[in-house]
Formats: sequence, structure tokens, C-alpha cells
Amino acid sequence: MLKSLGAAVTAVVCAWVAVGARTEEVGSEEVSQHSALTFDVSSTPVKDLYPGARKRTRLTVTNPYPFPIEVRSLEARLASTSKRSCRAIAANLQVGQHLGKLPLTVSAGKKKAAGEFELRMPNSVADDCQRTTFRLRIIARARKAGR
Repeated sequence: MLKSLGAAVTAVVCAWVAVGARTEEVGSEEVSQHSALTFDVSSTPVKDLYPGARKRTRLTVTNPYPFPIEVRSLEARLASTSKRSCRAIAANLQVGQHLGKLPLTVSAGKKKAAGEFELRMPNSVADDCQRTTFRLRIIARARKAGR
């Protein structure tokens, strides 16, 4: 499953499930007055990372509501790893800015591609991170579309 790339190279599998997201826009018109929209954001797993590698994960937003939503922002941060000895820090894995067009309207009850995040494993990654799973926390903000 993992490629062996030599003794000096770290092979890492990255996989994660995005955290549900909600709006922070208290002053806008929403589902009910001042309530938060909760919806799903998922991402594709990234495999075979090694020092110096750059890979991308694709995002999908799922709208569970009977009305369209407008996604206004998407960001990702390292949340955790599968090994205590490999810390979830930028020295081990760097998460870039969202690559995609915003705002993004997602129709009622539908899924829609929502761009990508680039991940980069620095050459300085700790040896303890070999065969580690990194998890991202994805934070998204949205509101009811057309408001």
C-alpha cells in the first residue's frame, strides 16, 4: 500500500474527514433568526507523501437543506495525527490556502465540488512521522443563498 522510497524518505498517508461547518454571520438573514447553518465538507485522502512532496486534496460541500446555501469561506488546519510522537505542526505538514472560487452556491439537497487545499511535507519532517495519518480540521462559513 505505501511505496518504499528509500531510507531517507518518509512515506506518509494522509486521510481525514472534515468537521461540520457553520456560519459565524450573526447579523445576516439565515435559516431561522440567528441560527447557525450546519453542513458537511469532505475531502479526498492524500497518499504517498514524502519530504518535499506537494499534493492536493479536493473538497466537496453537501447541503442538507431544502434551500440553496452560499459558502463564503473555507480554511483548513492541522488537527491531529495518528502518532503521539509526530506532532500536528507545520514543521511536519503545511496546509496552504483554499484554491477555488468563493462564494460558492450549493443547490438544495445537493453536493458540489468546492476547490482544493495544497499540502506540502517539508524536508525537515520528523522521522517519527513515518506511516502517520494527519487529520485536518476544515472550517467553512455559509449563509442562505440569495439574502
